[in-house]
Amino acid sequence: MRGIVRALPALVSLGALVFTLGGPAPAADVPAVPISRATPTRLMPLGDSNTAGGDAVGAAYRADLWQLLRADGRPVDFVGSVNSGPAGVLGDRDHEGHGGWTIGQIQDNVSAWLTTYRPDVITLQIGTNDMYDDTSAGAAPDKLARLIDTITSTLPDVQLFVANLPQLADPNHYARVAAFNYTIPGIVAASAANGRHVHYVDANSGLFQPYDFVDMWHPNYGAASKAAIRWYGALTGVPITRFEAEQTANATVTNAKRVTIASASGGAKIGYIDYPDSSVTFRFQVGSAGTYRIRARGANGMGSVCSHHVSANGGPPATVSYPSYSWDLLGESAVDLPLNAGANTVKFTKGDCYTELDAIDVSPVPVA
Repeated sequence: MRGIVRALPALVSLGALVFTLGGPAPAADVPAVPISRATPTRLMPLGDSNTAGGDAVGAAYRADLWQLLRADGRPVDFVGSVNSGPAGVLGDRDHEGHGGWTIGQIQDNVSAWLTTYRPDVITLQIGTNDMYDDTSAGAAPDKLARLIDTITSTLPDVQLFVANLPQLADPNHYARVAAFNYTIPGIVAASAANGRHVHYVDANSGLFQPYDFVDMWHPNYGAASKAAIRWYGALTGVPITRFEAEQTANATVTNAKRVTIASASGGAKIGYIDYPDSSVTFRFQVGSAGTYRIRARGANGMGSVCSHHVSANGGPPATVSYPSYSWDLLGESAVDLPLNAGANTVKFTKGDCYTELDAIDVSPVPVA
């Protein structure tokens, strides 16, 4: 049996939401990150420390976004002058996230980065460091509009995705963030109306203080994972829903244990799935019958590939395999299963060695 995992301080879990999958996907052009491409899509994560990673892992949303894209087999090349983040769980560590930088500082450097790295896609989240006082916050919308214009003028064919900011603990700072966030969709729409390939991403409205943050400014690793789902959906046009393994509204746990840890997206994961009768059984509904991709977010610190057996509605088991990163670093591993229209159960049981289960991310199998 594996050793006891290191438990970090517990977070309060958010209440579970009810989703129905399998309805029509949102209208979209060709996905910014297609599954099949002769050369990898060049993607530049651009912003401040919430791109570089102010969380303990030091990768922000980049780690889980890369994992999600990898689970689909989408060829992506992250690009930028900075290289940071955990090796393994983040297989491509290049980016343009600069801790403490304002919109103006990104503006002063972005043209050189764009001409050097020539990204096809940019994920932009910037402005948190402009929220320190009323004067800089008030100037932020015009600065963001100018930055978007610079990016799209330098690379007219680039697909630019612009996110809102996470809320902050201090009431004055958060009031400025809320006011700035309110302007971003309009700024993006104005640029799109001028023929630019600019898209708004609500990446951060699902994060709540104090449960998802390491400090006033930075989402933790688990919260950044939730933001990564929204980035993934925007980039691919594939609707995706997360179900937390430790939340009783989503799953039933048998002969296994809830482990509190900040790297889990809901503040906890299910460990000790160690015995033949150990299981985590998810219950959810989908809108139509078909094959769905189940991405399991798991932690494996065994030093070798481990697995779970997974079955849908009592059918024959498939195997989902997890690379070994650590008990605190979580990776997404995918398996495709047939689901029924309406209610479904997806059951995880012990496979080879040991992996802890944080959540599953469910979507129709991507086709583009």
